[in-house]
Amino acid sequence: MPDDRRGPLVIGLLTAFTGAVLFLAAGDVIVLPDRTFGAPRWLVALFALGLFFGGGYAVSLALPVAWMRRALGGASALAFLTAAALLFTWLAVTGGGPRVTGAPVHPGSLVLPAAVGDIVMRAFFWLFAIPLDALALVGWFIAVRWLVRRSPP
Repeated sequence: MPDDRRGPLVIGLLTAFTGAVLFLAAGDVIVLPDRTFGAPRWLVALFALGLFFGGGYAVSLALPVAWMRRALGGASALAFLTAAALLFTWLAVTGGGPRVTGAPVHPGSLVLPAAVGDIVMRAFFWLFAIPLDALALVGWFIAVRWLVRRSPP
């Protein structure tokens, strides 16, 4: 079977386009109400950058230039890792969003206070947020060091 590079090119272009449109929507260039997102706009913008760089990496697979594959692959991985780290940190700090209150309590059932559930959820999110934040910081350190020390191609 011949080496066909049209698949990564088409998928990469569609993914990069989707990320660009989502980024423009998060930046309020494409006007959408805040309730459309379900998360802070900066978080949606960071996710959109991950999509954009991921699409750029898929496009770079169609190119025969090795250094571009490495650079775009690193950028997409770093954007995804940073977005995941910030998402879990935001969830841990805010508690994961609104809570449902007023649920019926049956006599004789064990009912814990709402504060216990909030503490458990925050602890769960912090278990993911702390390692992801550390990995993102190490990734950014390596990326900046690579950019500073790298000679132009």
